[in-house]
Amino acid sequence: IKEIMIDCAYDNVVQTEIMFEKKVYNLDIFKHREIESQVVIVLQILESQLIAHSNNKEFVIEIANYFRENDVYFPDMDKNTSLIYCVKKDVNSDKLDKLKVKIEDDPYYFKKYVLSYDEAQIDMFKKLCRKHGQLAGQLIRTYILDTDKFNQFKKNEDIEKIYKLVSELLIKIPIIPINFKTNGEIKCISDYMLDIQKCNNDELERLDCIVEILNSSQENTALLMDKVLEHWGFVDLEEENEIGRASCRE
Repeated sequence: IKEIMIDCAYDNVVQTEIMFEKKVYNLDIFKHREIESQVVIVLQILESQLIAHSNNKEFVIEIANYFRENDVYFPDMDKNTSLIYCVKKDVNSDKLDKLKVKIEDDPYYFKKYVLSYDEAQIDMFKKLCRKHGQLAGQLIRTYILDTDKFNQFKKNEDIEKIYKLVSELLIKIPIIPINFKTNGEIKCISDYMLDIQKCNNDELERLDCIVEILNSSQENTALLMDKVLEHWGFVDLEEENEIGRASCRE
């Protein structure tokens, strides 16, 4: 996660520990190099610890209080700070999915994202980075646009576990820039958003739909990716792949 954050122009300005209910948790605060009010707080926590919390809202308040008392804080950060839970699975509890929804839907104290992973996924991801000679952020940006991997993932999530992890990373760490090719032009999402003042009403409505989709943590990951691509105005990846194969045959 730290590597991804640094690659996205966020510096790790605070590395600390926070105590809650007699347990100690690692907490990192990342601040954008150019836009200082843009902040991401990353919490490292075990699945068993998260589901054992008697009051998760109090835990978030504890984090918020620590953040506001820190020297890096200033008021403009309040509306521009995200909290990412990095949850390492260790008990495979049925409660985790419901808890994710509850945490992410809570409108108070930060925009919250819950990223869960297991050791096997991380090992596979690291091996893939070494194999392709890429940093984590670079691999995410290229792997997510691989149409063959995407189609395999749509058919069976368990076969393409790395694509599932990459999708989760992209959704739960909402600062990763992805370059989409459309009509021969490469445009980064951040650049697209900067052009919002040029949008007409239909485009504004489309952007609202995308935000709503990304905020819906109850969606199946494959369906979520499909919906985002559809609202963004791109050809369905599967359809595009078929067109490419037909052209090759001709």
